[in-house]
Amino acid sequence: MHYINISDLTDRSWRFLEPYDTEARMGWEMHHGLARNALERAITRPALGRYRACLEAVRAARRRADAVLVSHLPNVTVATAALARGLRVTRPHVAFAFNYTQVPTGRRLALSRRVLRNIEEFTVFSRYEIGLYAELFDLPSERFTYLPWAMEPPEVAEGMERPFDRPYFSAIGGEGRDYRVLAEAMAQAPELRLAIVARPAGIAGIAFPDNVSVFTNLPAPVTWAIAQQSCGMAIALKSNHTPNGHVTMVGAQRLGIPLVVTDSLGVADYVDAETALMVAPQEVTDMTRALRAVVEDPEAATQRAERAKERAATCSDPRVWLRYFAGLDLRLSGAR
Repeated sequence: MHYINISDLTDRSWRFLEPYDTEARMGWEMHHGLARNALERAITRPALGRYRACLEAVRAARRRADAVLVSHLPNVTVATAALARGLRVTRPHVAFAFNYTQVPTGRRLALSRRVLRNIEEFTVFSRYEIGLYAELFDLPSERFTYLPWAMEPPEVAEGMERPFDRPYFSAIGGEGRDYRVLAEAMAQAPELRLAIVARPAGIAGIAFPDNVSVFTNLPAPVTWAIAQQSCGMAIALKSNHTPNGHVTMVGAQRLGIPLVVTDSLGVADYVDAETALMVAPQEVTDMTRALRAVVEDPEAATQRAERAKERAATCSDPRVWLRYFAGLDLRLSGAR
């Protein structure tokens, strides 16, 4: 089969799983939705670049009998499904990385329910999301497949100056985070240090104490350098069912960084008491206790990180995704 991928977050160098498909068993085609020109950069609502890429992909799928549409993330999925429906293109469609920070409501939810009916399969990054999205969109749970977030160890910038001249914690990422809890926890522990890398919206209105340094919109290799040099990473999530933080979590695991993570159903596939210190959501005292525990017993923290690194090397290798597509290829080829 020929897999036509659409993403609006990647540049033109992105080839998804093609580099791992060394036997060239499947065909791979990419359509990129990042803005290409002044008009697309100027008009972001609706996102012209996204819709242009989705339209290109749907038209390409119509030209090939063996085409499979693979849309990455929900916004691209809804746009692709709507365009395919409007143009009456009935090729199989896989909604890959189907993960929300905030689920749709109102008219957006009604539109999603209409257009998502025709999607062959959805892949989600936590088992918790299978039931969540099946109920929300009124779809059979059998259409959803759990696939762990997968990645190579992150690229780390070399020669980076440390944000503190003493051991410090890191906290990075933007989806589903509770940076207010971290601010209050650090205020309770003035002897600790924390470097945060986040989006401006994620930290707006939060008063951070003097033992916290905050950075925004840094390049990924610089962000991961700050994380790798830290004595541990704190991933504070908003609730006990927040299904976000998977990318940050797996990246830290692949680098062997000790983790302190909010105990959430949405990340239960990635961390447990053997691989991280788990803390209750929105509990400042619990977060403070866990951060101090990492500093007070670095050997135990390192052991947890090593167990997590070993698991991630197997469960979160990108070839896990390739095996999923190989199985999908057999199913779809047999159905033709």
